[in-house]
Amino acid sequence: MRPAKVQELAAGQVIASDVRNALGEVVMPAGTVFGPRLHTLFKAWNIAEVNVAEDEPTSSSSPPSLPLPSLLRSPRIQRLFGNNDFAHPVIAELASVVERLAVGSSSANDHLVSIPAATGGASRGQRAFIPVTAETIVAKVGVLASLPNVYFRVDRAINHPASSSADIGAVLRQDMALTARLLRIGNSAFYGFSRRVEDIDEAVRIIGTRQLHDLVLATVVLSQFKGMDARLVTMQSFWQHSLACGIAARAIAKRRRENNIERFFVAGLLHDIGSLVLYQQFPERAQAALERHLQTDVGLEDAERSTVGCDHGAVGAALMTAWTLPQFFREAALNHHSSGHRSHTPGTAVIHLADLISLSLDLGTNGEVRLPHLSAPAWELVGLPLSTIGGVADEVFALLEEAQRMFLDDAGPDRPSSQA
Repeated sequence: MRPAKVQELAAGQVIASDVRNALGEVVMPAGTVFGPRLHTLFKAWNIAEVNVAEDEPTSSSSPPSLPLPSLLRSPRIQRLFGNNDFAHPVIAELASVVERLAVGSSSANDHLVSIPAATGGASRGQRAFIPVTAETIVAKVGVLASLPNVYFRVDRAINHPASSSADIGAVLRQDMALTARLLRIGNSAFYGFSRRVEDIDEAVRIIGTRQLHDLVLATVVLSQFKGMDARLVTMQSFWQHSLACGIAARAIAKRRRENNIERFFVAGLLHDIGSLVLYQQFPERAQAALERHLQTDVGLEDAERSTVGCDHGAVGAALMTAWTLPQFFREAALNHHSSGHRSHTPGTAVIHLADLISLSLDLGTNGEVRLPHLSAPAWELVGLPLSTIGGVADEVFALLEEAQRMFLDDAGPDRPSSQA
């Protein structure tokens, strides 16, 4: 084992000891094989030197993509990718990344919760339901249709032209649990600051008001849904997928050099929020849709439209309308499965790709057991090289465990395991 400068590492070298951040937390375990894509993570964590094994690097380039015939024979690829078109380079690259990372070992039903079958009459899969609108579903959710007051107080403070960081900090300090969580986030690998952020005023100045605003939104939404009985999907699985999608969206936005990458994290975190509402308020219809999705090639969103009358994306968008959230978040929820040119903006295209990446990594689910179809127009709008996919996947695995600790460590027995 010997110390080595990160900038001098070659692909294939093995990290010989755990890599820790400024707080002493392990952010990359010993045994990780270094690749050029990990340079970005070390830079984000402000890590300049690591210990590496004495062996010579096994390769001077990134791991090669696996041959397509081999991928098509893989059981995990067949389960996760369904009837997606492997002729499209994005799907082929995604499949190659999945095989390289050896993910996708869980059963299609591991994340789902069974509820008693309806008694009498036709089976759920055959029964005809009266269609309901997303607005009707959201009207039934009661208190969930309103965000906590602290979010709106922070929103007013940030948007007031005369507000200072001290003014915003004073509002945040009225909720000590929120303040503590925001400081924990500010001192995490998400930011990799060279020194510890000690108080909320400093966090406002360093992180930025708009970014902090979006992190407040993420935190209050998670607290709003804590303890909720989703009935058809484990909350552990749901939030693991949501956080993975948020991290993937943030990573893609960073590579696109977006101004506020935190709003992409929040949009990814919230993109499936309509599923929780649907599963809680209309569990029988939702289970019928899930069963159709599990037993056929029909995508979950299509099964929901035919069984419920609307899909989880529409429900999520309706809930965000009730919350008076910006259009960016509503569009991301509504269109994260859409395939047409007119359905996507660059923002919704990022969430669409992030959803595909996180689902392919098999890190939790909102109920979907295989990837929806790739939107080729969305990929074109993202405008990044294929190598982005592998780098984003690496970043999801590197940051997910810490994200779970930051956002969900006090969420009770349903919080995700720390094992990503």
